[in-house]
Amino acid sequence: YMPMVGHIAQTGQIVATDFRAGNVSPNTDNLGFIKTCQDALPKDTNIKKLRIDAAGYQASIIDYCFENDIEFSIRAKMCQSLKDILVDKDNQWQPLVDKKAKPLMGKPLLECATLWVIKVKSLI
Repeated sequence: YMPMVGHIAQTGQIVATDFRAGNVSPNTDNLGFIKTCQDALPKDTNIKKLRIDAAGYQASIIDYCFENDIEFSIRAKMCQSLKDILVDKDNQWQPLVDKKAKPLMGKPLLECATLWVIKVKSLI
């Protein structure tokens, strides 16, 4: 089976679940599930951040996040488009730092999110 669980990270409270058959692809209707989670929240409460695995690496989900001001983290399989972004000298990569402002080696963080707005359509 392929269970999907939407929960609030800070509290662990479950917002929505979908217990799908095992023959359903993991990337089937993930956007619909995100919307189900949003609909389950109290009135005037919105999803502000989304973390989803590689099955959620879909243009429709990324577009939905941009359109609804949702910060997101989506695991993506390395592909040529992502490699091109990583080696693009014009990108404004900054080191990721810990709580004491010490750089975490080997973990770059893209400071300028506008890169995604420009290139997201070409990634998928």
